[in-house]
Amino acid sequence: MHLHLRADSIHLSEGHAKVLDDEFFLSHPAAYFASRISSLLAAQRSVAVPAPDDEPEFFDALGLTKPDQLLVFEEQDRQLHVAVEAVSLRHQAAEALLRFMYAVTVAKPKNGDAPSTWLAIAYSPNALIDVVQKTVAALDADNELFLRCLFTPGTRVDENVAAAAETAVAWVNHASSLLTGDELSVNAAHNKVKHGLAVSARGDVRIELMTTRPDELGQIPVSAFGAGKSMPIFDRPMLTYLSRPHALPKQGLEAISLRVDVPVVLAEAWMIANVYAAMFHARAKRHFGDEMPEGVAPYPTLAIGRSPEQVIGGRPLGYREAVTLPPDGTTEPRKSGLFFHGSFIPMEIDYESKVEGVVIDG
Repeated sequence: MHLHLRADSIHLSEGHAKVLDDEFFLSHPAAYFASRISSLLAAQRSVAVPAPDDEPEFFDALGLTKPDQLLVFEEQDRQLHVAVEAVSLRHQAAEALLRFMYAVTVAKPKNGDAPSTWLAIAYSPNALIDVVQKTVAALDADNELFLRCLFTPGTRVDENVAAAAETAVAWVNHASSLLTGDELSVNAAHNKVKHGLAVSARGDVRIELMTTRPDELGQIPVSAFGAGKSMPIFDRPMLTYLSRPHALPKQGLEAISLRVDVPVVLAEAWMIANVYAAMFHARAKRHFGDEMPEGVAPYPTLAIGRSPEQVIGGRPLGYREAVTLPPDGTTEPRKSGLFFHGSFIPMEIDYESKVEGVVIDG
């Protein structure tokens, strides 16, 4: 084992805590997320299937002599896989950031244990709402705490540093919303993917608001679509999951469909990871002091002025609708509707009045 430790107490000693954090702060979080983002961007553009000559160890492990039909999927399957992975990666970046912030702003060692950032992250509260609320409370109680988390000791606060801090705050807030927001329940999407893949991923559904109805022959001209004539809602991979909101009075079951615009979701993940990497390096500097090992990842270049609103834009994020009534039998279910960044448009789909049409040239 690479950690030269031997248990000698029921408590974590200062020496053992130092060894643990010496190892932990040699991690490269920015490179980790950059690698995963790059892989997903590349995978989105490729439907290549590895051949036995490309991956001999994989095929040898299976003991197959005719592996031609082993890895079979269509282009749409790859697109759906990338969409699911992008949502999960964004969630991981958000959770990594907030749990790290909790560890360095709130966490206290258990009686008898020496302080360790690694241990504090590993044993942060299971409930993300607790992580976020306690971290926010700590930041609210100390106006300079966020700056100490984000920057290395001795950083001079000038105009650029202040702008970087303002941008970072916006992305911490966005990460917090992804983890704890209960309106679109994005956190539930990750949990349903992680625990049994209890989601429906579709790439063959297009939903678009338009003002032109089919004619008497059931035909809709292509000219009826476009800017000012129609508005796409779902024109990207769609991830649908079931969730019960944390609301009082209790609500029933809801079905939520996320519109997954992969490049944008991955851009969100990068912005969140960028803040995390800066905080990681700043804490490593405080841990090692002036004797920083060569293996510590460098402080990243922080993004300035690129807010979540600018990255996400006016794209639809998802749609929510009630599946069952609230259990008390009297409370109204939450309104169905369409979500954008920072806004909600109530919308009821009239399934009883549906009509069929065929898109034609014209």
